[in-house]
Amino acid sequence: MRAAGGLTEPELRDLAESPPAPEPSAGGRTRRVTDERYLIEIGPDPDPDMNVVSRLRLEGDDLEAAVADARRTFREAGRHEATWEVGTGATPLGLVERLRALGMTGHDPGSMLALACTSEPASPTPGIKTERVETDAQFDEVRGIFAEADGWHPSDDWLRGPGFVTRYLARIDGRAVATADITWLEHDRAVFIGGAVTLPELRGRGAYRALVHRRWEEAAARGRDVLVTQSEPMSQPILLRLGFRVVGEITVLLDRFE
Repeated sequence: MRAAGGLTEPELRDLAESPPAPEPSAGGRTRRVTDERYLIEIGPDPDPDMNVVSRLRLEGDDLEAAVADARRTFREAGRHEATWEVGTGATPLGLVERLRALGMTGHDPGSMLALACTSEPASPTPGIKTERVETDAQFDEVRGIFAEADGWHPSDDWLRGPGFVTRYLARIDGRAVATADITWLEHDRAVFIGGAVTLPELRGRGAYRALVHRRWEEAAARGRDVLVTQSEPMSQPILLRLGFRVVGEITVLLDRFE
């Protein structure tokens, strides 16, 4: 059955659970390893949330060998923690329990919803200006939002990202109060939206909504009419109100290894 936007439900699920981002540029600090079993993303920092195993298709494979191979890949990159994202489309059945038996533990958050939106999700929010992040000063403002809201000081490598990620700011009365990003996927109809953070004291003022609309506009300007995302509990209610719908669910496990 075709969903709105002309894509099938399984296609939307796969786009949201395992978004097909372009290959990172050679020589950068972000690297990708792909085979028929899974996709490994090695991020610019050792944070396990930046070092991810996803798109798990392990039916008929030696699970212990697959996990050992992934751990070896991360070790060679100087990583000793990673997250495994077990989506609705992952195989085989019972994979979460089998990975736990190999030493993986729960993560925070322990699960995310895979969401998709195929129609305009929001209108501009009065009094909130949005802009593309392009200058050093704007990148510093993005870093400041993460530091104030989450206590995290992202590196320049992460902030500036690969060439297929664009960041945005939202302002209230000239002050940068929220940030979010868009990943331009290899799929010619879809984009992935993520990286949204709002200063705690200014939540509920519409900045998040404004950034969703800005990214829809940017995607539509390039002929892309599908937004997908992986949503943690805090953002799920507003995204569902804006017209996103659940197309899958992802269990997140933490893997620590020497």
